[in-house]
Parts: sequence; structure tokens; C-alpha cells
Amino acid sequence: RAHPVLVGGEGATDTVLMQSHPGTVAKGGADGLLCAGGRGTGLALKVADGNGRALRPALAAVTEALGVPLPEFKEVSLPNRHGEPAATISLM
Repeated sequence: RAHPVLVGGEGATDTVLMQSHPGTVAKGGADGLLCAGGRGTGLALKVADGNGRALRPALAAVTEALGVPLPEFKEVSLPNRHGEPAATISLM
């Protein structure tokens, strides 16, 4: 908990979650998996197709239903090969 950047690396979903919500522990895994816990609640999310791009919007929806909003995760911008925004992933 003292050094969340050591878990997933700078900007990783698990790292950002722990940095923005002290007391939360989280760890991303292979094939679109994320496990997190804190405040007596734990959760595991798995993206069916294995691509982790949808993890942040899914996590935002689940945690909002639990009373812990994560507005910074509601949308994910996807860049093209030039680094310019090309698309956005969000839940409908």
C-alpha cells in the first residue's frame, strides 16, 4: 500500500486505483483480470475477450453501484498509431 506504483507500474489501472483510494489494494492480472479490495469489500473483474481496455469503464460501473464513484475510469481514450485520440471506450 505504501508504494502502489510497484504493483502495476505508472498509470496502470491497479496503481491508479490504489493511489486515488488509500486503503484499497488491487492487482491486475493476465487476460483482462483485476482484483481489488478495501473497506470490507472485495471484487474480481474479468473481461471475457481478455483485452483489458474495458476494465476501467467496467470497474467504474461496479464501484459506482457500491457507492465508490471512479469518474476518471468511466471512459478510456484509444490512440491511433500516431498517438492521437482515435476512439473512446465506455459503458452504454
